[in-house]
Amino acid sequence: MLRPEPMSKLVLCGLNSDLPQVSHILSQQQLVHMIDYDGEADGFTSGGSLEYGATVSGNLVRVRSLLKILSAEPAPPGVSRPANAVETEITERLDSLEQEVLALNEKHRTAIQQQKEGQTRLEMLRQFEPLGLPLEVYDPYESLTVFTGTLPEKTELDITGAEILTAGDMLAVFVLQDSAEAAERTLAQHGFRALEPPSGNGLPTDVIAALELNLEVLETEEMALEHELEALAQRHGQWLVTAEEHLAAQAEKSELPLKLAQSENTFVLEGWLPEGDLRRLKAALNDINLELEIETTNDTPPVKLDNPTPVKPFELFTKLYAIPDHRELDPSVLLFLGYPLFFGMMIGDLGYGLVYFLLGYMLVTKYGHSEELLQLGKIIRIAGASTMFFGTFAFAEAFGFELHWLAHELPYHVLHKSSSEDVAFMLLATGGIGLFYVTLGLMLGFWNMLVLHDLKHAVQEKFSWIMILWGGLMFIPPWLFGTSLIGARLGLTEELELWGGLAGFLAGLGLAVAGEGIVAIVEVPSIFVQVISYVRIAALGIADYGLAHAFNGMAFDIGFTGVGAIFAVLILVVGQTVVITLGLIGSGINALRLQYVECFPKFFVGGGTDYAPFGYTRKYTNEMETTA
Repeated sequence: MLRPEPMSKLVLCGLNSDLPQVSHILSQQQLVHMIDYDGEADGFTSGGSLEYGATVSGNLVRVRSLLKILSAEPAPPGVSRPANAVETEITERLDSLEQEVLALNEKHRTAIQQQKEGQTRLEMLRQFEPLGLPLEVYDPYESLTVFTGTLPEKTELDITGAEILTAGDMLAVFVLQDSAEAAERTLAQHGFRALEPPSGNGLPTDVIAALELNLEVLETEEMALEHELEALAQRHGQWLVTAEEHLAAQAEKSELPLKLAQSENTFVLEGWLPEGDLRRLKAALNDINLELEIETTNDTPPVKLDNPTPVKPFELFTKLYAIPDHRELDPSVLLFLGYPLFFGMMIGDLGYGLVYFLLGYMLVTKYGHSEELLQLGKIIRIAGASTMFFGTFAFAEAFGFELHWLAHELPYHVLHKSSSEDVAFMLLATGGIGLFYVTLGLMLGFWNMLVLHDLKHAVQEKFSWIMILWGGLMFIPPWLFGTSLIGARLGLTEELELWGGLAGFLAGLGLAVAGEGIVAIVEVPSIFVQVISYVRIAALGIADYGLAHAFNGMAFDIGFTGVGAIFAVLILVVGQTVVITLGLIGSGINALRLQYVECFPKFFVGGGTDYAPFGYTRKYTNEMETTA
């Protein structure tokens, strides 16, 4: 569970004639992480796509184009359909559906383009409307030049032999061609900006009225075409999603030869698979004449995380940080334990926890076809359950209200975020959690160093910091403040705590300097800061409670009677929405940050390659009887 699955490197040799069947079986089994052929072996080259590859790829492009045009959204997976049936339907339906969609889409795009052009012409006509001249007046003349555009209002023009019309900042100047250059210079000196007059005949007012009527017709047509496209998306969208999945799976199978080495008659395939799945792969390929060997190698294998079902959603956060090295400990279990704990303690509210639980449940049920949203929904659901637990049994609180009746029912003291004594205890307790997690990270780092290097490195680079941390926390508080932080709780005498802590601190510092150099001295304060950083668990919880309490107080001060009830309910709803949103974002990010920043660097290096077996994960189709 804490280590990735052990992997084996396999070499598979066979005849080129068997490649379609091999590709089909490997795609179904989804076990082999392929190693692309590097082209270095004599007599072998990278292969080309299988025969059906070009047809499948072409159909896939067409289907994806239709999906984009229709903006079809995939539905949650239901009963999967046989791939053979889907393939037959693609042959029967795709051409006619494509023609219908493309024709409608072309009409829709034309209507939109005509509206844009009409709006542009409408704006131009409205600029020239105040001049009150028919549009044909602006047409070119043999003996006259026409200047149209804008000029700052109240500008006085003196152009010899010109007819000048103005309306606001709009201007039309009619001048003999012999005087056109002089008129143009005069206009430029006064800040004239030329505008091309609209073409056509008749007064702009009449043309505008006709154009507005035409635009209304175009808008109605465009909306009707849009509704037709939406209807097509409703009728055929999910079928296109299903067809796209099948074609994508087939396209991937057809590209297997691109990853391996081929001679004239044979192929050689290299890859990795989990050791425990070797027998299953051999059984699947048993009916094909192949040579399958396991190769002993020092090559770095891909990493397949091995976690129980409850922990698997948190692999999303692990991979978001980094893929572990194949020899490292997998931190997913730590995320599974720590993330809901921190999130639940930060918010600690029964009502908000219920909201988060329902949000996670909604993501799981409605967006199960998206692997990332599915895993995120499961994480939020677990975090919501943790929040409800702490809100019920630790704080007796819901939506920022203290549940006094629940507090009286519990047989122990419930923590109140409004009590200074309880707040002090919460800060101390979360500091203790920080000490535990930072120490745990260093211990895991010690183990990783043993595996990756040796005992000397493990002691100098990890155990030394455990000594610095615990020794410092033992001797610094008595030395500086005259109070015991750890020793009294461990039953140590004052002298043993002070001098034993100092000795441990100095010994750890010496080991750290020996392993990391003088820079270790500079990094000493950071180890204590990282412990203190966990106090934010309590601080954020108190801040969320204070914000909710403030909104609730404002609403109840206004009261829920008369007209004021409207404002009170509005404040209550908006305020709770703000607290829920900020709680989800703030607590979600900080619960992850405490793992990523304060704990993971103590032991987690990463740099591994994610295990990505050949094969397409089908959600809407199955190929139990389909041919390659």
